[in-house]
Amino acid sequence: MRETESGIREFEGDLIAGVDIGGTNTAVGIVGDEGRLLSRSAFPTTDHETAGEFVRHLAKTIRQLVGELPPPARLCGVGMAAPAANWRTGTVESPANLRWGTVDLVSMVRGEFGLPVTISNDANAALLGEMTYGVARGMSNAILITLGTGLGAGIAVDGAIVQGENGAAGEFGHMNMELHGRQCGCGQRGCAEAYVSATGFKRTVFALLAERLEESELRQTSFGALTADRVSALARTGDVIALAALEVTGRYLGRLMANLAAAFDPEAIILGGGLVGAGDLLMEPARRAFMESALKRYTATVRILVSPSNEGQMAILGASRCARQTGVTAEAS
Repeated sequence: MRETESGIREFEGDLIAGVDIGGTNTAVGIVGDEGRLLSRSAFPTTDHETAGEFVRHLAKTIRQLVGELPPPARLCGVGMAAPAANWRTGTVESPANLRWGTVDLVSMVRGEFGLPVTISNDANAALLGEMTYGVARGMSNAILITLGTGLGAGIAVDGAIVQGENGAAGEFGHMNMELHGRQCGCGQRGCAEAYVSATGFKRTVFALLAERLEESELRQTSFGALTADRVSALARTGDVIALAALEVTGRYLGRLMANLAAAFDPEAIILGGGLVGAGDLLMEPARRAFMESALKRYTATVRILVSPSNEGQMAILGASRCARQTGVTAEAS
């Protein structure tokens, strides 16, 4: 964007809509050159029972955002990030926290705009955003773990995002943490996501309320009304159940990071998503568990970082970056 002599702002280059589809909310941003986030909006993913309803709302939101920008604002493509996304086929394949089944989301969105559309795993997109614009800038080997409704992860090895044979690499949320443990949304038991995610965190709170007798304001809150932010706020006031829930969740997270360090030898493990808003109340037990569980060579070299970016921002930027790398603007011209 530049400002003319008359003070009118004009856009230079092509605009990409970056979309971060989460299990609870979807964030949409219009991204200009060099990762400039020009406008942004969000809406609940869960308000839409079918993928068709969701795509119609998404298209309306993108059009509104572009329409609010000063001319000449020209949309040239859409880059999406979603859980269980297969970048090779353009499909989202039965994500654990959405009930759409397997849908060709790329074709559906392309039908709305007649423009090139790309899709990538949400955590891969967020990691690409971090490596291009964020705390992982300049790194070649890094892992990003996103702690939202579910648990996502992206992996970079020697500067390249690891995709896997079917575009499904990095499903660390479905690594087993407890044999015969909690049932996960994927249908299996004991998955990391059932313990280390906003949803798993809430389940830990209610398990502790059932097991322990201490007074806690959390006893007055229903499961549906409970949020990670609420628990974190109570933990800061000394609520024993809230503190215990963060301790338990942090220990699981630290063990998971130790396993990932052994598998990939990263320079850094970056944590993002709403749950990291608990700050040191989560990070201290996580780092402690990492130090106790990881090999010494990794405790001495692997940095554990927290993304300072707003939730969803890096996935939006990464999705738009992926679209540009795939040649969206060239195809659209």
